[in-house]
Amino acid sequence: MQLLEYFYDRNNDIVNYHQRKFNLPDADKTLLYGSPASGKTSLVLDYLMNYDPELTLYIDFQDPKFQFRDMLEEDVEGFVEANEIEILVLDHYEHEYFETFPKVKKLIVISSTYYKYEDNFTYLHLPLLDYEEFFSFQKRGTEKQIFNLFFKQGTLPQLARQTTPKELLFINFIKSHFNESEQKLLSVLANFNGATVTTYQIYTYAKERYKISKDLIYRQIKSFQERGIITFIEEFKSPKQKKLLFFDFALAKYLTLTQGFQRQFETMIALSLTKHNIHFKAFGISGYITHLNHLIIPAPFESEEIFWKKTHKRFSSYRKSNIEKVIIVTINAQYEFKIENIKFEALPFYEWVVINDEE
Repeated sequence: MQLLEYFYDRNNDIVNYHQRKFNLPDADKTLLYGSPASGKTSLVLDYLMNYDPELTLYIDFQDPKFQFRDMLEEDVEGFVEANEIEILVLDHYEHEYFETFPKVKKLIVISSTYYKYEDNFTYLHLPLLDYEEFFSFQKRGTEKQIFNLFFKQGTLPQLARQTTPKELLFINFIKSHFNESEQKLLSVLANFNGATVTTYQIYTYAKERYKISKDLIYRQIKSFQERGIITFIEEFKSPKQKKLLFFDFALAKYLTLTQGFQRQFETMIALSLTKHNIHFKAFGISGYITHLNHLIIPAPFESEEIFWKKTHKRFSSYRKSNIEKVIIVTINAQYEFKIENIKFEALPFYEWVVINDEE
């Protein structure tokens, strides 16, 4: 009960919060989930500021006071009833910690992983920032300047308005969210970001660099997938092959020397498709094909003349794949042309992301 008193009396006010484009649903039970540092806690704490603090109870299972203490659901339920709590928040919650959830008017569970509950839960996935959100965080700057900043800083919300060197924030983020073994695996996975790779190839590469068992690395990779750290994208022409996508292109560059500009740009585009809920598959080395048979090709610096020449060499492949439209994502170039019945349109990244919702 002393632990519950501590959380009840704790000051959870949040300052300088920048509104995301996501809002908590008006539901009796909500699971808010997403990758580490996606801003889940901040979103909820900002939400709680609209309510009388005496009617809310926020419990953080990552608090160090839990290290030598347990909490029973009947104790929470009794505390909720005695203090007439209306909103209960369980942050950094490990699924099935409680056999049954305490009864309360409104329950919000925050976790890094998705879990399907049998009860009538509403689910909200909170991703890292997309470009539009990052743009809204900025107080000044031209489109080009903000794009350059986005490319350098990445998609972690805490970096969008920070003046501290990103390297310091990256290392703090890594140390606070991953154990020593997971930190090593992060560097390995970042090395393969944007590459077609199998779990066994990742294991082989990792064991040559540090001591790790096959079972452990397979478990860690599965956990990283569940937490949204990595995603494997199916190859359109060879479904058994998968391309690895790291959850933040700037962090991947920080962790390894293999992430050049082109690879970062490709990852930026893939992450944008993911965050706009567009279903897509990898198409060759650097392209992505959507469910509408639109082919997205990252070509940051290619001129219209160069791309035209390359297109004629690849056109038979596009036609065989039933491509209906080709979108070339560039840094600044903008042009369009048509070959037979396929339209080719080049757009700067910051214009292309605006029309993503139309895909």
